[in-house]
Amino acid sequence: MASTTLVNTADAAELRLVHFLGDHDATSPFILSCETAITQTDAAALLTTIVNHQPAFDRIISDEEGIGAFSLLAALLDRVHDADQAQDIMKGLVGAVEAANGNGNVEDAILVKSKIDMLCALYNLRAGSEKCWILARIFNLAAFSGDEAAILTLLPGRNSTLGHLLEGTNLERLLMEFDKDGSGLKEDDQRALYSVATKVVGRVAEVCKAKDMENEAATAESAKQRFLLKILSTYSSTSNVDDEARSVAKAAAIGSIRDPVTLFYEQRIIMSLPPVAALKHSDNDVYDLLEIFQQGKLEDFQSFIKANPNTLSNNNISEDDAIRHMRLLSLCSLATEHEEIPYDAIASTLQVDESVVENWVIDAVSSGLLSAKMDQLQNVVMVERCVVRRFGIEQWKILQERLNVWKKNVKGVLEGLKQSQI
Repeated sequence: MASTTLVNTADAAELRLVHFLGDHDATSPFILSCETAITQTDAAALLTTIVNHQPAFDRIISDEEGIGAFSLLAALLDRVHDADQAQDIMKGLVGAVEAANGNGNVEDAILVKSKIDMLCALYNLRAGSEKCWILARIFNLAAFSGDEAAILTLLPGRNSTLGHLLEGTNLERLLMEFDKDGSGLKEDDQRALYSVATKVVGRVAEVCKAKDMENEAATAESAKQRFLLKILSTYSSTSNVDDEARSVAKAAAIGSIRDPVTLFYEQRIIMSLPPVAALKHSDNDVYDLLEIFQQGKLEDFQSFIKANPNTLSNNNISEDDAIRHMRLLSLCSLATEHEEIPYDAIASTLQVDESVVENWVIDAVSSGLLSAKMDQLQNVVMVERCVVRRFGIEQWKILQERLNVWKKNVKGVLEGLKQSQI
């Protein structure tokens, strides 16, 4: 009699599953080997036999009951008591699903959806680092399947589960959930998932550009930059920075130079990340240019370009875009130094005609970098709020001076109230 202890389901469910996978050929070596494993209650042997029989997965992938059958296989993993062996079998299951082609009888879009559904079923039954690894395979499968509909489900902000995960900090929060069960999610696991996410949203950006979906492409590019920064944040010191880390750091640095505004707050920490610091020795020109975009002004940028004329073209950076961004950032630096800025001071700093100063102020306000009012009679910009590009000893001194002024003003108000009461 076949055992029914492998899976806590209906009687002889695993035996019926095996006959389904073997196309009901009761005399085939595959079914006979599986029956032996079932009789011996050896879940590991049963799963290994199935994993090594690719026709079984071609049958699963092309049958409407395939998801249920695969879910039974995924549940059997809990009966494999050796953790390392269970992980190897789990990866074998994923590989077999990815390789399945349904004997050429299934449309590509349906094939991709079935594979993703199966991997999701397995994902829901695993924990910790295994969940992390499976999710990466799901992302990869959707992005490089060749099916445009599946690729676009990965667009951050899209009304889909995968697109939602790639939006904002959702993936980071999910990783924290993975680690709650005490499975010890390692930095390597996080780094691997962020790396896949980076490649995936990069692929989404390519597809969106090809379809003239410019806004969506920009959203995907921003997500790519965010994941590059997440990868870099997994390196705790320069001692463990390798060639791969330096490559990611250079890509993140160039991304920050190309668009320093969209992810302004996320990118303010970029200079403090160990792999980026390592660029000072391996890619000095990129490092110096990044430093200018983080805390320099337009005149610093111009001096750099004069000394390094090929840096922008070598790294596919638009000079026009770079100058525009440097003018906006220079305006922000000026706004942190003065509460009221004459138009001519702005024109001088940005190296533009005074007649277009208001346009630049409006651009800065629209970008979310600045909140200000313009007095067109006095030709003065009154700063209400401005982002801070860096915060060092000089900024502390400015803050101290402003606090002292406010303290003096409040003291004067209190003295006035006291006198009026008397």
